[in-house]
Amino acid sequence: MSFLLAPDLSAPTGGNRYDRELVARGVVRPVADLRQVPDGASVLLDGLITSEHPELLAEHAGRLRLVLLMHLLRADEGGSRLEDEIRSLRLVDAVVVTSHTYARRIDDVAGIRAVVAEPGTDPAAVSPAGGAFRLLSVGTVGPRKGQEIVARAVAALGPPWTLRCAGTVEQGFQFPGTTLLGPVQGAALESEWARADLHVLLSNAEPYGMAVAEGLRRGVPSIVSHAGELPNLVGSAGLSVPRSATVVADVLRTFASSADLRHRWRSAARERTLPTWDDTAAIIREVL
Repeated sequence: MSFLLAPDLSAPTGGNRYDRELVARGVVRPVADLRQVPDGASVLLDGLITSEHPELLAEHAGRLRLVLLMHLLRADEGGSRLEDEIRSLRLVDAVVVTSHTYARRIDDVAGIRAVVAEPGTDPAAVSPAGGAFRLLSVGTVGPRKGQEIVARAVAALGPPWTLRCAGTVEQGFQFPGTTLLGPVQGAALESEWARADLHVLLSNAEPYGMAVAEGLRRGVPSIVSHAGELPNLVGSAGLSVPRSATVVADVLRTFASSADLRHRWRSAARERTLPTWDDTAAIIREVL
């Protein structure tokens, strides 16, 4: 049995979803303290809680087989010292990342070849929405994800444009046409996808973009920023743009005025081939 040292997995975040899927498939078993893990065992360490603490890894390196799962470098968000994360990367036996973009980033900063295990997606019904004006943003609501930029664009455009934000609110804001739903999961989230004409994610840092992939699985295209893997992930099923409310408003006008563009984006979304969670689990199991 391999083990997992991770944050509180109940929080509705993409990183926690990734970890929960591995637990559900029996790839790893959660553990609260590395001292509880027997000598020689393999441990998947979620970088969101361990990459900033090389002293913890140094204590167990050699005794355990350590695999560091890096969703992103915390230093890229201004949250830690890069030198600490580089030291952590060099202490473990293997590094796993969630995108090819971040594999290149890890190689650039630490000279380490990481294994790519992209997040999976579940089978899902294609969204019946066929309009142009109903926008959805799935993810933590705050400066990093860029919902305020989209909200300003929607406010400038006015009715019938609407924006619904599904996720924990870090920084509250209110704009005309914007609805803050809070954390949404299960059937309630499926209902949001079913009514969405377009998904939006304008992150300033995004190693993969799980919400974008979930939208593509449902035939919902996305407008995304240029951050991380987002442009590669969305491909021809949407557009990557600068983090500018003016630019976003212009793109939304074009989207609404061109039935051909909407058809092409939705068709590209439905045709995308995406990994399943079983695919992801198989890669992690092999590494461990």
